[in-house]
Amino acid sequence: SSSCSVCYTVGKDGTVMTKLTCDPAKELPDMPEFGMMFKMNADYDHMTWYGLGPDETYSDRTQGAKLGIYHSLVSDNMAKYLVPQECGNKAGVRYGMVTDKLGRGMVFAGNGFNFSALPYSPHEIENAQHPFDLPEVHYTYVRCSLAQMGVGGDDSWGARTHKEFLLPRGKKLDFEFSFKGLYVAVTADGVFAFAFCTVKCFVGTFKKFG
Repeated sequence: SSSCSVCYTVGKDGTVMTKLTCDPAKELPDMPEFGMMFKMNADYDHMTWYGLGPDETYSDRTQGAKLGIYHSLVSDNMAKYLVPQECGNKAGVRYGMVTDKLGRGMVFAGNGFNFSALPYSPHEIENAQHPFDLPEVHYTYVRCSLAQMGVGGDDSWGARTHKEFLLPRGKKLDFEFSFKGLYVAVTADGVFAFAFCTVKCFVGTFKKFG
């Protein structure tokens, strides 16, 4: 049988160090992704990340990307496929922020992890046959993961993902990252200053998956 556990360590400054551990059963098929998903209000629709960009990147789709600091709207990460499907991943991320228009939100940090923020959940995307099947936007779904399987499709159609871009099957996985609340305050002289607050101000629902 498989087991999965999450350990949170909360620091005095509000940083939540998170360790996610999974020991999968050897008979399970290839795991598509190993990480955690956060559900935030749709007002948090701005995204900044320090990692590979500016477009989406996956483990087997990084050669055309450059390391840098990038900004986008969450809605811009939805690829315009005829059939909605997995999209918007950012690989090699050192930190990622999801904020509202005033700069309030969450910052996530790790050592070269995968990061994405989309206006739909994986379930909503997988159950839509066309873009107009997607529901009205109510939330922003943030995913932080240790790894995600590659895209495959070397022949632009049916080629499977190469073995080196798959998550190891039947082996224990450990993923560590941190998250923290973020807000922007205006000083007496009108200067914007970034500050952190305790995460309870912003975290709504978080779920483990894998």
